[in-house]
Amino acid sequence: MRARTPLRYSDEVAWLVRRFKFQASPRAGTVLLALMETALSEQESTWPQALVPVPLHAHRARGRGFDQAEWLATRLARRLGVPLLRGRRLHDTPSQRGLDRSERRANLRGGFRVEVALPARVALLDDVMTTGATLDALARACLAAGAEEVEAWAVARTPLGEI
Repeated sequence: MRARTPLRYSDEVAWLVRRFKFQASPRAGTVLLALMETALSEQESTWPQALVPVPLHAHRARGRGFDQAEWLATRLARRLGVPLLRGRRLHDTPSQRGLDRSERRANLRGGFRVEVALPARVALLDDVMTTGATLDALARACLAAGAEEVEAWAVARTPLGEI
């Protein structure tokens, strides 16, 4: 699985992501989405046949009142002219924050299901990629639902030394 993450999750970008994710700031989301779109080449932006946002568990979505990946994916799918297809998070897993790479993978193993048939090329979308465990678990569910190629797209990537 190839990953496309144009920004580094630090400084101003980290501030924007936190404002977007935890305060539901549409201004911060708009800036982040614009930065991501600017980084996508024409070839990259025409590659996916569908976008799949990383789903929040229904309990977490209700508690937060905002689903940042869904917000980003809805707008990006419209701009790219591709369908937005959804997966489902099966378990209300603990937050990934503070977990190491192996704990993150174990936390999400078998954690997603996609119940619609997917086209051959699918891009997953999330706000931040840290170890890639969440995106990997969702990619496996997408492959099981018929996708042949899956790319992980995130607005920003946590620097390796900060995982």
